[in-house]
Amino acid sequence: MPDPAATLDFQITVAGWRRIPRLRAHLQRAAQVTLDHLPKRFRFPVSATVLLTGNAKIRQLNRDFRGLDKATNVLSFPQFTPPELGRLGKGKSVIELGDIALAYQYTVAQARYDHKILINHVTHLVVHGLLHLFGYDHMQDQEAEQMERLEIRILKALGLPDPYAVPQTTTKEKRPRS
Repeated sequence: MPDPAATLDFQITVAGWRRIPRLRAHLQRAAQVTLDHLPKRFRFPVSATVLLTGNAKIRQLNRDFRGLDKATNVLSFPQFTPPELGRLGKGKSVIELGDIALAYQYTVAQARYDHKILINHVTHLVVHGLLHLFGYDHMQDQEAEQMERLEIRILKALGLPDPYAVPQTTTKEKRPRS
């Protein structure tokens, strides 16, 4: 039996995203590898919408849904709780996980500041966002460690470096979590 598929639907509202070569293909592959690394209870066909937007829209979403009047790099809006997903996944239809939104300006600035390759950073943020759609979180230290280990494994499978490793040109402290 073939592995279940993970598909992403893209909405691009900021032109800068279109200048990143093969962005959709990279993120689509990241979605599939993420699904392939999840526990069996989450291995069923899924889709998610990815809004590639700018700081103003992210700030509005962050304010409206989280009460935080500021831009951020990525936001996730899960449609189901993990127990609901487990039950729904037993059916044969594709499950729409929810939405992920990324801010172009914030993400580009963060990648530059952290000396990261932009496509690698964007890929990490989409993996991070997808894990949130499956119920992973980083509010408690134990949850954060579990989520980070999974992100690192997924990114390694994609041939990408550990996003939490500190570049040699900066301090030895870990970067704050997304």
